[in-house]
Amino acid sequence: MRSTILATVVASLAVFTSAAPAEDKRQIESVSLTFYGANGQKYSQTFSTDGESTDVDNSLVVDSVYNPGGAICSVSGVEGDVYSVPINTHKLDKPQAIKSASCHHL
Repeated sequence: MRSTILATVVASLAVFTSAAPAEDKRQIESVSLTFYGANGQKYSQTFSTDGESTDVDNSLVVDSVYNPGGAICSVSGVEGDVYSVPINTHKLDKPQAIKSASCHHL
């Protein structure tokens, strides 16, 4: 009887171990934000969705940012302002060049 119980416990543990969830994989690993300035000027930069901050090396004074979706992003301006940029176009309260941005997958 004890060997039957032990065999059942071992078999159950094997099932639970093999049914463990796989590592969480991001469906979208990057997103390309588009930064708009005056007179139709714009540039785009791609950001990882791992949440790490990435520097932006462009001096264009930006007044809005477009996020096509797949991640929620935030951008930091050179004047210290931080703006949340979920899906769609978002105007900056105070136009400024962008210092860095980070994005998190949905």
